Amino acid sequence: MKQGIRVSESTLDYKEVNYLALDENEKEMMEHVSSMKKNGTIKKIIVLINSANPLQVDFLKENDYDVDACLWIGDVGISGIDAVGEILAGIVTPSGRLVDTYCYNNFSAPSMANFTPIVYEGYTEGIIPDNAKSYMTYQEGIYVGYKYYETRYEDYVTGNGNAGDYAYQDTVAYPFGYGLSYTDFVYSDMAVTYSQETDQFEVSVTVTNAGDTYSGKETVQIYVQSPYTEYDKANGVEKSSVALCGFGKTDVLEPGASETLTIYVDRREFASYDAYGAGTYILDDGDYYLTAAKNAHNAVNNILAARDFTAENTDGRMDDAGDKALTYQWTNDKFDTETYAVSENGTAITNQLSDSDINLSEDLDGAQVTYLSRNDWEGTFPTEPLKLALTEKLTAKLQDVQYDPADYEPVDMPTLNAKNGLKLYDMIGLDYEDPKWEALLDQMSFDEMVSLIGDSFHWTMPVKSIEAPATRDENGPQGLTASLFKAGDNEGKSSLTATAFTSEDVMAATFNMELMYEIGKVIGNNCLAADIACLYGPGNNIHRTPYGGRNFEYYSEDAFLSGEMSKEEIRAMADKGIFVVMKHFALNDCEQDRIGLGVWLNEQAAREIYLKAFQAPVEESEAGLMIAYTRWGAIWSGGNRGLMNHILREEWGKKGLIITDNVLTTYVNGVDGMMAGGISTYDAMLPHVTNQLPKYEKDPVIVTAMRNACHQNLYSIANSAGMNGVGPETKVKIKDIAIVTSFRTGAIAFSVLFLWSLALWIGKKRDFKQTEAYKKYQDYKAKHAGK
Repeated sequence: MKQGIRVSESTLDYKEVNYLALDENEKEMMEHVSSMKKNGTIKKIIVLINSANPLQVDFLKENDYDVDACLWIGDVGISGIDAVGEILAGIVTPSGRLVDTYCYNNFSAPSMANFTPIVYEGYTEGIIPDNAKSYMTYQEGIYVGYKYYETRYEDYVTGNGNAGDYAYQDTVAYPFGYGLSYTDFVYSDMAVTYSQETDQFEVSVTVTNAGDTYSGKETVQIYVQSPYTEYDKANGVEKSSVALCGFGKTDVLEPGASETLTIYVDRREFASYDAYGAGTYILDDGDYYLTAAKNAHNAVNNILAARDFTAENTDGRMDDAGDKALTYQWTNDKFDTETYAVSENGTAITNQLSDSDINLSEDLDGAQVTYLSRNDWEGTFPTEPLKLALTEKLTAKLQDVQYDPADYEPVDMPTLNAKNGLKLYDMIGLDYEDPKWEALLDQMSFDEMVSLIGDSFHWTMPVKSIEAPATRDENGPQGLTASLFKAGDNEGKSSLTATAFTSEDVMAATFNMELMYEIGKVIGNNCLAADIACLYGPGNNIHRTPYGGRNFEYYSEDAFLSGEMSKEEIRAMADKGIFVVMKHFALNDCEQDRIGLGVWLNEQAAREIYLKAFQAPVEESEAGLMIAYTRWGAIWSGGNRGLMNHILREEWGKKGLIITDNVLTTYVNGVDGMMAGGISTYDAMLPHVTNQLPKYEKDPVIVTAMRNACHQNLYSIANSAGMNGVGPETKVKIKDIAIVTSFRTGAIAFSVLFLWSLALWIGKKRDFKQTEAYKKYQDYKAKHAGK
């Protein structure tokens, strides 16, 4: 099969070979199968899309190959292919829903103009680290996935926003939330009440199986529409036509049976982030709509119907009648900049990410960008990558280490090596703020802090002074990655095994939070059996485009769905004592140049699209995070104080362990990560951090930050399965555990082999230059120079 992409100096040309469209071999196969159907060799053609990335399904538009059915199955995991057979045989009625928009042309998405990294103008080797030379601009703002396609459709129908001659039906094949069943379901009796005490809307809707043959489950999706006001247009606040804000799933309903679902919607979901005006979340005055729908497009049409739009009064632009009986209108009489200007824990919410917004950054010498706006679709739609040039300020911020002692107030050197007689066991169940923690931390030595923070490649090291045990971590996110371990690695226990689950988008497609909890229980049990205390996963980044290299590790193009599904999986693992770190916080939406890639975006898009998926699991399930390699503008995610300290630690109230991705580069450094207030441990295959931190042994500012990081790590360990088997009399013996020795031995062996190979290559090259063949080559080269 011909696959690949043509590489140019600064970008990848995905249009040269679109690997999410059928290639010539696949087209030939489809033609052959189609001819078999025509001549009667086969009766039906069913296409299975075995991909976590949305395929470009232009071949289904005119149905050139006479396809009878198409079933998206994603990555099926260890036994999912059995379920595919049961669905095709009619034994099971499908009830999943698409978690991404499927298009006839994947390049219709506004994000595609700025999907591949480009190099800063003015870059030359050595002026900045090589991994800092590339960047990407999220010029589409909040208009990712259905939030673009459905919003432009609404504006086309209503004649607003210079939407142009937008042909939704020629663009979108299957909307977000779409899914067929072997039976038909009818919704009725929608009722909504608001509770001021909980600040929630209670939405109830009755679902009836209107078929006469098949039983099945139905997914009900609740969407909200917020008003797009003159204030929004003047202040650059963007609003999608609809946003998913709740969902529920029935039990199996027999033909003719009904069930009333009750779904709760937080009114906070109605708010929008206003980066350029109020600098916080706002609630516009005007009419808001809730609707119960089968998918995002159905939701828009329901609300259009409630607003008295029809196909007739829009000259046929509205493509379906909608059902206004499945809508609810709520009116906010007063523009509100206060109610949601504080987080759930009472922390003030203000702009924290301005440095990554081209229009607000002081690092770009006044460069500006026009973000996509529904106020002018045609005039603001991105068509080519935005060019940015290196400036003096930007160059300085792209250097590896940003810490400057002059930027910090002096502090006293923390106490070290105290003899207070406490053990980590004594801290189990204590509040993070309990003063006993200070006495415990006083007992640690500087070297122990360095070890606990920086020597953490899939483990945490033991701390003798407080009798803290070593713990083991392992990768997810589709279950525990047990294949790294062999028999005997785990102190003589048998070879480790674990369940391999489907790709995360398939999990999300169930829209079933109870099922996600059950998945989390299985993963938690696998971890306990393997003596794993911390799991690196699930992944909560967004499917910004169909071409994301890790879309299989992430749930959806929608942040609300991603957050709701993952929080239940994480809650179940936490109930087993496993502490979970979600990947990759944040903006890890492209694999090319992911180590060091700079991402420029506005704060509304950051908060409503890319951070939102992580927020609910942190606030409601006490999840930890793995920090991405990505730079926010110029600043590495882990070194961004607004992101790590204010948003994550203060607004969301995160206490406990936060880890980096594998430390393969020096800009992911111990000093900046800890001074930003977030990073507490480094997943360090290489000794960059353990080599760096001892240089600051006499700096009380850094040592204090190290103490805080140790507090966060130990708080998570004390309240985890890492303490299983530890009692009040447990004594810790310091020795290299088998896996640590194996990794270190492997690293040394690799280094020796590499150096030996390099020396051999240099020697062979030197010997070759002495040969007659080389001399003849040089003579030929000189004779033909310039020809």
